[in-house]
Amino acid sequence: MTGRCVIFAAGQMDITPLLPRPEQGDFIIAADAGIRNAAALGAAPDLVMGDMDSAAEEEVPEGALLFPVRKDDTDLMLAIKKGIEMGYQDFLIYGATGGRLDHTIASIQSLSYLLSHGCRGILVDGEQWVTLIRDGTVRIPAGYRHVSVFSYTERCRGVTLRGLSYPLEDGELDQNFPLGVSNSMVEDSASVSVKEGSLLIILSDYR
Repeated sequence: MTGRCVIFAAGQMDITPLLPRPEQGDFIIAADAGIRNAAALGAAPDLVMGDMDSAAEEEVPEGALLFPVRKDDTDLMLAIKKGIEMGYQDFLIYGATGGRLDHTIASIQSLSYLLSHGCRGILVDGEQWVTLIRDGTVRIPAGYRHVSVFSYTERCRGVTLRGLSYPLEDGELDQNFPLGVSNSMVEDSASVSVKEGSLLIILSDYR
């Protein structure tokens, strides 16, 4: 499947210059009250799904895929599984960070779920950009004040940080020590790579 699956979750989202916009050809899913975030960005969902416990009855369109409130999957995970089922490998997820810490951790675990299925996901909310990579490289988008990297597995080996204030070449990060927190870009182009393990990358624009 070519193209990208864009998911709007119901959490915090600020419309700032850092917030990427959906592109032509994206398949857009609104999870639960994520329909409000989609509307705020002027995006028309191709599919609305979830238990809709955070949305008003009049907000739920005809044809929405409805699920019971008591279930094993979060509404975001339901949308992710749907996207994978449809064959998408590239996921952009809005409104899945900030607010409740447990929801944010669940969203990060959703990135790990995507990785385990051969997919890649990015969480965005207008102030933050979050992704998880395994044995690969990612280019860092410009504009964020802080760049932090954390070992999501017990260890990450072969970690290389380029274009950042604190560079690193073929280093190692441990899950039990936050050595990679609060770096910053010093060049127009920056990248993060890891040869072994899963590396969590968090960009933020908070002062």
